[in-house]
Amino acid sequence: MKNLKGNIIFAIVFQLFLIIPDFIINFFWKHYHTFMAADTIKELIITFLLGLIISYLPKKYKFIFGGLFILMGFIQIVYFGYFRSYLEPYQIGLVFSEYNDILISLNAVYDLIIISIFIGIIFLMVINSLNKITQTNKHSIKILLSIFLVFPFIVKNNTPAYTPENSHFSYINTYFATNLYIANLLKQKKLLPIKKYEVKKIDNGKPIVLLIIGESLNYKRMNLFGWELNNTPNLNNLKNDKNFIYKKAISSGVNTPVSVNSIFNLKREPWKLSQQDNLIKLANNNGYSTYWYSMQKDSGGKIGAVCFYAKQFKEQKDYKRRYDDELLKDLKNIDFSKKSFVVLHFRANHSPYEKYTPNSFYKWKFNYNDYHKKAYFSYMDSVLYIDKVLSDIISYMKNNHKNFVIYFISDHAEMLGFKEENGKYGHSKLDINVATIPFLYYSDKYQKPFTKKIYNQYLISKMVANDLGYKVINPNEKGDLYYINNVKLDGSDGWIEYNLSNPFQNYKKENL
Repeated sequence: MKNLKGNIIFAIVFQLFLIIPDFIINFFWKHYHTFMAADTIKELIITFLLGLIISYLPKKYKFIFGGLFILMGFIQIVYFGYFRSYLEPYQIGLVFSEYNDILISLNAVYDLIIISIFIGIIFLMVINSLNKITQTNKHSIKILLSIFLVFPFIVKNNTPAYTPENSHFSYINTYFATNLYIANLLKQKKLLPIKKYEVKKIDNGKPIVLLIIGESLNYKRMNLFGWELNNTPNLNNLKNDKNFIYKKAISSGVNTPVSVNSIFNLKREPWKLSQQDNLIKLANNNGYSTYWYSMQKDSGGKIGAVCFYAKQFKEQKDYKRRYDDELLKDLKNIDFSKKSFVVLHFRANHSPYEKYTPNSFYKWKFNYNDYHKKAYFSYMDSVLYIDKVLSDIISYMKNNHKNFVIYFISDHAEMLGFKEENGKYGHSKLDINVATIPFLYYSDKYQKPFTKKIYNQYLISKMVANDLGYKVINPNEKGDLYYINNVKLDGSDGWIEYNLSNPFQNYKKENL
């Protein structure tokens, strides 16, 4: 009875460490956790039983499994601290593909991370102390491993009961998200059929084609498009220039790898994977000198499959000063007497926004203790900076070269916690608010009939292809129907289907 008492004490303490943070956080984040009588009691019982099973493990496994569950709890809390939403299953995979951006973004919630680490250390010390009063049972490890192995098959049907939401405790949300991710991997998926695009060479292309890819820039937060703070004074000055066009647009994806692949591979359908229509490859075949200058780490991962076609390549590691205006220096060194296709890939406007914005552009003061104001005003500073970089590029080309076209589109947008965004922050979420991007065009000679009220990356990519000397015919097109892909290139984690004539109404989410 004495030993059983020790195991029960361990289970109670384990339970408290897992659930008390949710109670405390509710004082700071309203409705972070909603306590529903039946669900809460059920999860309290589950947490106690889980702690009881762990209490019978040998000391080493107490640390492993106890630490794992406390980690799952704090992962959800830290995630919510940054995004103000719950961890979704498909985002588990981003840990492997975008770990660098994730680590950098965590700077925005460093205080939460420090507190979590501190509590985690205390938790492990308590486990070490309580181990002395517990008895072990060799079958306990088998029970736990069985739960871990079997549970993904239980949630394989993606039932709503296992979706992360505010009625679950933090660690359970992370556990459900992980298992739904694994269950999704276990499913057999078939890519939807797609007819091959037809690419026809029509001419030798424009002499100079410059394509600038922005990062996380949202047209809704730019004064050029009507936002309240004047963060685009230089672009505003171009409004009366007949050569300058600015339009609202919709991105093809909600994170950088998917959007960049979609832009350069003229990807309309989320499940299209072919690289045969790659814009840089087409430019090479039409006699262009091709350049890719980036303030991101593009050579690795999914973007590497796109940019390796460029004959000249530089990325973030090749620059000592890692601000986007450095790319203008490279632009000035290009021999434009030769036919050139140049890609500039920006980094500013990515969180933490102040990291990629020079101090001289800190205009709006923000308090690190006020999460919303810190995110909002540091983002406004970053927009002010990009306004200057873009206007400097346009000014340089206008004053020094002829017969050029300049395209600017952001990879995706960014949410900053406003009401229309349902209080969410960041990107990499299948939400139309992550797709509202600016489209800018400037040419000293080649005017185009920009008649649409709103454009998208797919249509812009076709324009770029046309300026490179190609006409792209997609037999899969259906009227004004287009897609916003989620974070997987093959579309297996879903997409938004929308009509370009009215993209913000009657859109729907789909999944394979």
